[in-house]
Amino acid sequence: MMLPWHLQLLCLVSALSLPINATTRPLTILGLVPQKSDQNYTIYSSSDMIPLACMAVNDINAKGVLSPNYTLVLKISYTQCDLSEGVWQLIQNVILSKPSPDQLPVMFLGGGCSSSIEPLAALTGRFYNATQVSFGSSSPTLTDRVRYPKFFRTIPSEVQTNLLRLAVMLSYNWTKVAALYQTEDIFSDSTSDFMNKYVTMGIANITGSALISRSFTDDPTIPLQQIMDNDVRIIFIWMYEDKAVFTLCNAISKGLTGKNHVWILPGWYSDKWWTKYQWVLTSGCTVLKIQQALAYSLVVDFYNSSLNPQMSQNNSTQFMEKYSRYLSSFNALLASNGWNSSSPLSCSTLNPGNSSAKIDPAVAKYMPFMYDAVWSMAWALKGAESNLTTNFSSSLANFSYSNTIITDAIFNAMMATNFSGVSGSVTFDSFGSRKGLNVLYQMIPGPDSVLTLKKIGVHDPVVDGPVFKNLSSIMWPGGVAPLDRPMPIDVFLNKDLINTFHAFISVSILIVLSLLIFNIATLRKPLIANSAPHINTIIILGCLLLLATCYLMGVDSNNPPPPDPRDINSRYATICTLRLWLLTIGFSLAFGSLFGKTWQVYRVYTNPTLKKEPFKMWNYSFWMLAFLVIDVAYLSLWTSLWPFSRQIQNRTDIIDNLIKHIEYCHCSNFTYLIGALYVYKGLLVVFGLFLAYESRNVKYFYINDSRFVTIAMYIVVILVGIGATISLVLTQSWFGDPAYGLAVFMVIASCLSCLLILYVPKFIYMAKGKDTMVVENMKEEVVTADGLQMGRTITEQQSVSDMRTETVDETKTNGTVNPNGSDRDSGMDENVADSPEYNSSSNVPMDMKQSA
Repeated sequence: MMLPWHLQLLCLVSALSLPINATTRPLTILGLVPQKSDQNYTIYSSSDMIPLACMAVNDINAKGVLSPNYTLVLKISYTQCDLSEGVWQLIQNVILSKPSPDQLPVMFLGGGCSSSIEPLAALTGRFYNATQVSFGSSSPTLTDRVRYPKFFRTIPSEVQTNLLRLAVMLSYNWTKVAALYQTEDIFSDSTSDFMNKYVTMGIANITGSALISRSFTDDPTIPLQQIMDNDVRIIFIWMYEDKAVFTLCNAISKGLTGKNHVWILPGWYSDKWWTKYQWVLTSGCTVLKIQQALAYSLVVDFYNSSLNPQMSQNNSTQFMEKYSRYLSSFNALLASNGWNSSSPLSCSTLNPGNSSAKIDPAVAKYMPFMYDAVWSMAWALKGAESNLTTNFSSSLANFSYSNTIITDAIFNAMMATNFSGVSGSVTFDSFGSRKGLNVLYQMIPGPDSVLTLKKIGVHDPVVDGPVFKNLSSIMWPGGVAPLDRPMPIDVFLNKDLINTFHAFISVSILIVLSLLIFNIATLRKPLIANSAPHINTIIILGCLLLLATCYLMGVDSNNPPPPDPRDINSRYATICTLRLWLLTIGFSLAFGSLFGKTWQVYRVYTNPTLKKEPFKMWNYSFWMLAFLVIDVAYLSLWTSLWPFSRQIQNRTDIIDNLIKHIEYCHCSNFTYLIGALYVYKGLLVVFGLFLAYESRNVKYFYINDSRFVTIAMYIVVILVGIGATISLVLTQSWFGDPAYGLAVFMVIASCLSCLLILYVPKFIYMAKGKDTMVVENMKEEVVTADGLQMGRTITEQQSVSDMRTETVDETKTNGTVNPNGSDRDSGMDENVADSPEYNSSSNVPMDMKQSA
């Protein structure tokens, strides 16, 4: 019973450009070609390949390649890219149809689908002992000479392109890659060969190299997740087109595409293949997104010289025009139903007319392999005939599958084949695979993300070795090739930033030193004497320590580099310790002294009776000394039990594709230790802010700058609070330069603002020739005192004699007498009398006298 003609089309082709002479013997070739199908893996259409095979047969017979006694005949059967259908066609044509000896196929041609050809190649080679030549099966499995002893192919094996893949890898130093493949034999074998070459070429021995191989049957979600977890950026795929679309949709959702990732695809995909499988698009995945994901991806393929033919462009054009006319004639024949199994036609009837047909671009690149496959068979038959006649007194006319002399002669002649075809030089290796070149393409995005396949260059594995020489032709976003992993980089503070801030620090120190000199030089001035100048001196010294700490903030392993690299760790640990000590002690000196002045003003606010009495030095310095004792004890315990060390932390920067090696000060329990210090200092700052706010309107005669102390306290609290918080956040977020810059700026701003607020008003008053900062009816005067008494203030309502009496009483109370036997304020009387503001005859201030 005959199969329907659309499932089986047997065609007997007597390939003669002239009617076959009765004296010639036909040499039949059985062609096994795929039927036209909508399946994504069927890239060879029978309606395209059959006229090409006929064109080759007619050319061979017309040129008399075989001896005059033979004519090449082609018989075609459809395999439909199906295993069972292919085997059925072979059995029917060789056994069930009981062909006569002159119709018995001496060789087999085909096919285009590896899935259907693999069992056929095993049968023809091992059971029939016949040679088979494929024009489109690139499966690596077919290189097995035990299973497929007499199989050849004019299309290069899929594993040949692995040499190009590895060459590109080594050229870009990509040693950490992923191999993602669909669980089909053709893809599994290709991936296995890729992995073997990865090892044998020594890539696996490179430090940091890794090959992540993952497979899937239907859903690539889990393999892609594993690739993402391993942070693999270079991804090779082996799969059919529909699975490639589905895989890319999943990869887009996982962030495995973009400028930091490279996808390397097989070259046998059809034109714009990503637009043909709308039904596999996942939610949120569109054709446009896939195009964007494929931008700058690489495509590896075998080199087909018909794309850049060795023959002249004129001959190439003539070849395509001739084939187009054959295709038109064949299509017309099919349209008239003039070719079926019951009425075989000769290829000589496919006379190319003037009309031409459009050639499918997806098939055009494989046409030369079909044409050269038929020619390679003709040359093999010619060589076998010559060998049989010369050495065995036999000929191809005696062919049978049991005649091993003839079958082996055909096989040996096929192994020795070497000619220049339309696809380039045709030779075979020991496995029957075509020796050829590889070519690399790249998908270049254009307007509206439209992709253009750009040819990058050809790679000859024998001549070029494991290197691809045309890297300059490859385009990358940003002009830089992606890395297979984040680039490790040592991160240090910016030297220009450090030098800039060092300049600011130096200027700030000069300003502070000038204030220190001014404070010492004017210590006896009434304006300075009644502002607790010794406490101001301690504030200045604390600020100098803080500014000196800013220099240490800019010191790391590279700024400046140590003379001996072996000292990096110890030096950095020492710097960490000094930073902690100087910053803490400097803050306690400056803020503690400021806090002490604020506290005394607050005492006056809560106890107005204290206004008449000057405070002792220890009243101001008590809190500062208490803070210092606590700090020294705490820091000593910290640095002795949990010393600092230099540690390196790796931070991955996904945007810049970097692994940043950041050094930092480390000690055990650092979080708890620094947290306790922050809480302690923070509470003091908040308490100081409360004191400053409560005493904001107090005017204490013995601290004439109390208003400015309050303002300074406000500013210091705000700057320290903001600076410490932001600097800590930036440091934890790995922004080294901003954190350093902000920390130094806050220290400088806090120190200068505090000191300038305290001293600028003094400069203004002194510039105006005034020795007082009190208002209206108040006068400040220097009261020379022993020890630590800072000064006195009198009012217009208080006489000098009253002041003397008050001072004498205080002196007696304190048990202090000067060496001359007078009260200790008598020296002040003399000074006051000598003062230009006093009348020498009355010992009364001149302005008081005038007002009287």
